[in-house]
Amino acid sequence: MRHSDKFPVPGDVALLYDFVNSVDQRRYVEQGVAHEPGDELETPPQLERWLQSRGLLKPGARVSPAEHREALELRTALRQFLSSSPTQLSAAAIDVERAAARFPLLVTASRKRSLDLRPLERRASSGLGAVLAELVRLSDSGRLERMKMCSSDECQWIFYDRSKPGNRRWCSSDRCGNREKTRAYRDRQRRGD
Repeated sequence: MRHSDKFPVPGDVALLYDFVNSVDQRRYVEQGVAHEPGDELETPPQLERWLQSRGLLKPGARVSPAEHREALELRTALRQFLSSSPTQLSAAAIDVERAAARFPLLVTASRKRSLDLRPLERRASSGLGAVLAELVRLSDSGRLERMKMCSSDECQWIFYDRSKPGNRRWCSSDRCGNREKTRAYRDRQRRGD
């Protein structure tokens, strides 16, 4: 199951959401069971399967180790960009620009006089340009600020903030928010605040 199917994410950001969350860095214990972090794109064949399942890789195409490394660099840059505060944004933006340069986009025009972006197909991993096209559309629509990293240090999941004011801090108030609030309460109790 795709993450974007499991969590309430608008369809026009599902690919971006799935890509940045293809690495699961969550480290928490729930009901006595430790969550196991993982990486859906750990190897070139895993990246190939991920791309194929989303229609971004031509049948028979193979992702090279260099393309795999570049895909991981793009994911890291996007995660850093989406989690950056305004004071850190310029460095994160430079990293995104550098990583995105390997996945060029082509402007396409329709007969209805509308423009769109699509990946310029030069190599097997070019389909990842579709992730960047979603990022650009999200920015153009003024919704980029709604893609955030969970404030819990043990989570770091990228989530889409659907709240009306757009001020959520945690991917889940019931889980991460509750754990953080409980931890803060216990710390205050220990200190005698």
